[in-house]
Amino acid sequence: MTTNLKAIYEKGVLRLQEPLPLPEGAEVDVSVSLTEPENGEHSRESEARSWDALAQLLNECAIDTGVSDLAQQHDHYLYGLTKNSTDADSTR
Repeated sequence: MTTNLKAIYEKGVLRLQEPLPLPEGAEVDVSVSLTEPENGEHSRESEARSWDALAQLLNECAIDTGVSDLAQQHDHYLYGLTKNSTDADSTR
């Protein structure tokens, strides 16, 4: 089960605004995203940091395959289908 809930942090404890249908003593994983109190939305700085972190991760994972039309012809390379001639012509 995965769900997103709102909570208030008070005296070292997260107090959920809605109850969860879990048995007493159930162990859960918690991810926390800070929201701004006046409007309940993520701060612009937090959002910018998230996008920067994603861009950095994508750059770290990028692999130069040497295949110039990989994105356009992925079905050909993955499944052996015939190349789409319209896409193949536009990559030359």
